[in-house]
Amino acid sequence: MTSTAVRQVAGLCTVALAGRANSGKTSLLMHLTGSPQRPVNFPGTSVERTECSVCVGDTTLRVVDLPGIASLQPISRDEAVALDFLRGTGNAAPDVICAVLDASKLSIELRLLQQLRALGRPLVVALTKLDVANAEGRPVAVASLQQALGLPVLPVNALTGAGCEALRLLLARVTTGSGSGGGDADALAASVQSQGPSRRTWTDRLDAVLLHRVVGPLCLLLVLLGTFQLVFTVAQPFMEVIKAGQDQVAGLVGGLLPPGALRSFLVDGLINGLGTALVFAPQIALLIALVTVLESSGYMARAVFLLDRLLRKVGLTGKSVVPLSSSFACAIPGILSSRIITDERDRLATIVVAPLMSCSARLPVYVVLLAAFFPPQRAGLLLFLLYLLGVVAAAAVAFVLRRTLLRGGSSLLAMELPVYQRPSWRVVWSQVSAAVRSFLSTAGTVILAATVVVWGLSYYPRPQAVHARFDSARAAVPAGAAGELQRQQVDNQEAAAYLEQSWLAGLGKAIQPVFAPAGFDWRLTVGVLAAFPARELVIPTLSTLYSLGPIETDRDHPNPSLVMELRQTTTSLVALGMMAFFALCSQCASTLAAIRRETHSWKWPLFTFGYMTVLAWLAAVGIYQLGSLLGYGAPS
Repeated sequence: MTSTAVRQVAGLCTVALAGRANSGKTSLLMHLTGSPQRPVNFPGTSVERTECSVCVGDTTLRVVDLPGIASLQPISRDEAVALDFLRGTGNAAPDVICAVLDASKLSIELRLLQQLRALGRPLVVALTKLDVANAEGRPVAVASLQQALGLPVLPVNALTGAGCEALRLLLARVTTGSGSGGGDADALAASVQSQGPSRRTWTDRLDAVLLHRVVGPLCLLLVLLGTFQLVFTVAQPFMEVIKAGQDQVAGLVGGLLPPGALRSFLVDGLINGLGTALVFAPQIALLIALVTVLESSGYMARAVFLLDRLLRKVGLTGKSVVPLSSSFACAIPGILSSRIITDERDRLATIVVAPLMSCSARLPVYVVLLAAFFPPQRAGLLLFLLYLLGVVAAAAVAFVLRRTLLRGGSSLLAMELPVYQRPSWRVVWSQVSAAVRSFLSTAGTVILAATVVVWGLSYYPRPQAVHARFDSARAAVPAGAAGELQRQQVDNQEAAAYLEQSWLAGLGKAIQPVFAPAGFDWRLTVGVLAAFPARELVIPTLSTLYSLGPIETDRDHPNPSLVMELRQTTTSLVALGMMAFFALCSQCASTLAAIRRETHSWKWPLFTFGYMTVLAWLAAVGIYQLGSLLGYGAPS
């Protein structure tokens, strides 16, 4: 029984959308099915395809959007996997191939079509971007093209969805083969496409500015800075709403339960842990939206072209621009956006160094320590140097990786600049929702579990002697409002005493000798340990250790009590080393989970955690030891 007969009996037809990058496959998929995209890995690989299903009469169309291909000779790992799927290597082949061709580049597209014919599958042609071809003065005679090819050719608009209903009906009933017409691609294109005088299009006019040797890089810098700033400013109110909701839920649960392990577990463990994960969602959603808009508009290809030469000197590629710049807000969306990098070695190198970019979660640590030990004039310069430290470290690590673990020659950047076009907001929404769902289902669960573990280590054991000692102190406090402040101080001191007796403090004291060369005492060591699941945990942990209660610290208003306590117990040199440690260390469980998600292996998250921890320790020790030799180790 033939493949076509099988799918007719079963009522299931698998359609592969095949075509070159930027031909409009993803937008066409959404209009064909009208259903949410479902990313699925090819069996045994980390390469994703996108699937959707739709019913057409008695037939269910399973539409698979494959990674873009330029020919049947793969130049990247994802192209190889896509071609294996088309050929049916190791799995069931598609019943129908829908070749998505860009009418504005007809000669090139017809060469790919000729190669797809050789696969011997039923073939349908979806012709996109006819409006672009018309605007360039090269309209296509679709009827003549269909006659010459001997294949069904349907004009579609991937942006508006025009023509998709007819294409859907055709795909459900195609049973013929791949045709035999066509001939020479250039001759065929010339016979069906008017070759009038070329017109200067909007793409030509914009590229004259955006690809200029001087103006182009400046425009790119403004775009990247604007994207970076929007992620901080626009996402901030939404993050504050989530944080406020978290505080309300925590207050409600805390008010319903008496003090004890259950209330602490629910409030400090589950609710705060979940809130720590959820608070990243607005940044991720906004960043993925901006990246998708830049990519679908055609500008991202220009950014890749402009920066390729610079990044190639350290072993990366121009396509690394988006993930690395995104990681300044949060490494997680940066790692997710590394999917645009086709070469696997370049992609892995980018993923591994992306966490070195100073994300927004590091800012509270920077602000508290800078406010404690440095005047505002020097603090601003040091903050810039901390960001620069991550960039320089990332370049150095990428340089070493591409010549050791990820060596294998230099990948060439072969790309064709697409025309500028209006982004499809359905595609933007689809990409954003998929990224947020992926984040919440993977990284969110990991950081929640890690936070609960930290809570358990910091809460137990609960020596009765500590409770008895502070109960006596509370009894001596005057009743009423007059003694409210004293009672709060006693409660804070009791919390610090419990924490000092906890397993987490014991672990910190046991590990403190490792950090002694950097000048860290046991409290700073505990702060470092508590911050490994998420950097946001370090300030609340230090606040409790210094008997200040469960306070929060934002980037603009560091808590003055913590600042004063730090000044009395440590030095500016230790603070400088600690900031360098936080700038370079991989203290984010959700980032490691994202690396695991993107690489489908524990090898790379463990490697990232290991090398960043060692690098951070060496930097902190080097700063403290060198500063001490130069006489900068005296207390402030």
